[in-house]
Amino acid sequence: MTLCFTAGLPALAQTTPAALPVEAFFKPSALRAPELSPSGRWLAVLTSVPGKRVGFLFIDLEGGEAQRFIEAAPNADVMWFQWVNDDWLIFGLEEPGRTGSDRRGPGLMSMKRDGSESKQLIRRSYDAFVSGDDGPARRRALPANHSFVGLGTPGSREIIVEEWVFDVRGEYSHSNAMVLDVGTLAVRTMLKDAPRSTDVLLDNQGRARVLIDERDGQISMHWSEDGNAPWRLISKTPRFETGFWPSYVDDSGNLIVETDTGTGGELRRLDLATGKLAPEPLVATPGFEPNVRPRTAPGSGKVSGISLQVDARTTVWFEPAMQRIQAEIDAKLPGRVNLLSCRPCDKPKVVLIASYSDVMPGEFLIYRPEKGQLLALGPSRPDIDPRRMSRLEFHRTQARDKRDLPIWVTRPASANGKPAPAVVLVHGGPWVRGNEWEWSAQAQFLASRGYVVIEPEFRGSRGYGDDHFRAGFKQWGLTMQDDVTDALKFAVDKGWATPGKACIVGGSYGGYATLMGLAKDPDLYQCGVAFMAVADQRFMFSMHWSDVSTEGRKYGYGTLLGDPVKDEARFIATSPLEQAARIKAPLLLIHGKLDRRVPIQNGERMRDALLKNGKKVEWVTYDDEGHGFSLDANRIDFWRRVETFLGAHLK
Repeated sequence: MTLCFTAGLPALAQTTPAALPVEAFFKPSALRAPELSPSGRWLAVLTSVPGKRVGFLFIDLEGGEAQRFIEAAPNADVMWFQWVNDDWLIFGLEEPGRTGSDRRGPGLMSMKRDGSESKQLIRRSYDAFVSGDDGPARRRALPANHSFVGLGTPGSREIIVEEWVFDVRGEYSHSNAMVLDVGTLAVRTMLKDAPRSTDVLLDNQGRARVLIDERDGQISMHWSEDGNAPWRLISKTPRFETGFWPSYVDDSGNLIVETDTGTGGELRRLDLATGKLAPEPLVATPGFEPNVRPRTAPGSGKVSGISLQVDARTTVWFEPAMQRIQAEIDAKLPGRVNLLSCRPCDKPKVVLIASYSDVMPGEFLIYRPEKGQLLALGPSRPDIDPRRMSRLEFHRTQARDKRDLPIWVTRPASANGKPAPAVVLVHGGPWVRGNEWEWSAQAQFLASRGYVVIEPEFRGSRGYGDDHFRAGFKQWGLTMQDDVTDALKFAVDKGWATPGKACIVGGSYGGYATLMGLAKDPDLYQCGVAFMAVADQRFMFSMHWSDVSTEGRKYGYGTLLGDPVKDEARFIATSPLEQAARIKAPLLLIHGKLDRRVPIQNGERMRDALLKNGKKVEWVTYDDEGHGFSLDANRIDFWRRVETFLGAHLK
């Protein structure tokens, strides 16, 4: 199956009021991540009130209790949460912009729905790390080298967590899974006589069924019939040659895996007796990797459907009742992605709807099927008027070597169909999917300023089939860069982008592509904005204070980028740092001083090389940022600078 949300949508009304301020696009959402409790009676949603951090708003959908806001922590925001049962939730925290030597992670907390009890399950500070194990009766928080994996037995207070084990070099080695009671903090061992693993796949009863281990460039997978020994090896392959990837265990105990045809994805049952895949796929997504997520009914653990990704995210329901309700909601809210959560799913009494489109950030609604009643909870971003946003279109064209090239294009509504100056927005990663059909703060902000936004899914990007991904191996600055250029040419040829009026913008790998684009095609772009940018591929191997492990550099980068010794000539030829003298266009270069993924020395050396060659570069650093923007004030400041810079060089 395949879906296309980007075709046949109505044009938006053309208006010319004053542009929305930067804050409207980049401040936090007013409502985030609503989730129904397992029974469906309670709704929790993340929000904030004046003078408080991001916390929980609890709503009794039966009307028995007044809604209440609970600030979970006085100095940190709740970044995610999940119901464990109707009485208990777990959540992680973030403290944006924290500086100093105290390294902190999200940790893990639990809280009763009424706020009467709250417990720290996993510490946040690595500097307060305490080793050792108190045994099964542990009653204090686990050290920070633990993380949440999934829910335990349906209906219980138990969750599954894992301990990260580090080797003598201080690098991650493997994980140990354990069961934790969120009310008492009691811990018990989950796996006995099990092989070493770095990842675990749980079934719908909270049992470990597949253990995955990445070591020395190999990936091994072991299977258990019931989560206990014996464990059977079902696959061992080189890192990028797995052939399939475990997705979920269905209600009959079958292992369902994702496979790749080269040009798209399929979901198949793996026969564990023979090791062979079922001859017919359960779902096929030609042109896209499905990125499947099982939709498991809380309380029962039954797999009620699967969420998958084509040009947009959609749901395939197994429950006939939910198939009918999905059709009803799609008819009531046409031209949108409508993601449903059901309680219960076989005979739904209440359904939570997250509804969004390319021009609408999203709104949340409650649907009661018995009454056919829709109740709006509110928009995620009330300052955004969909009528003032610009349509996002998905296109496929051919690169210069005839390979498939997916491209996302946001054409400014204010252009009225005429060509507009272009911003080529290059995604980071690069081995990720760049976009999907949804509202994008970056693209919509740039379109609101009159620019056509071109987002290429260059080769090496995930999400469009294994062939597209593998075509990017060892192609930084080469065919990957050509794809970015060809995407701009496509928009110019279509009459959407004004010839000779383009700026290239990106962060991380997108920052590398920005720098390399300015050097490789110096007459193509009028300006560039690079943030947290890789300046030379060789730094990815040599800067050992990066957060990338030795395993990742040797076996991941070795395949994806190449060998720093054998491929040195290619690395030099595709190094923006080495090619700085070729750059003509003015550049806005930005870096966070706390960046460990792409250390700030990348930016400093690039800045110095440009200045040495007499080039125009505006250098900006943020003292309290790492690889990205965690502080709202910094994010807004950055985009204000981008707006000013583009206005000076592209208008």
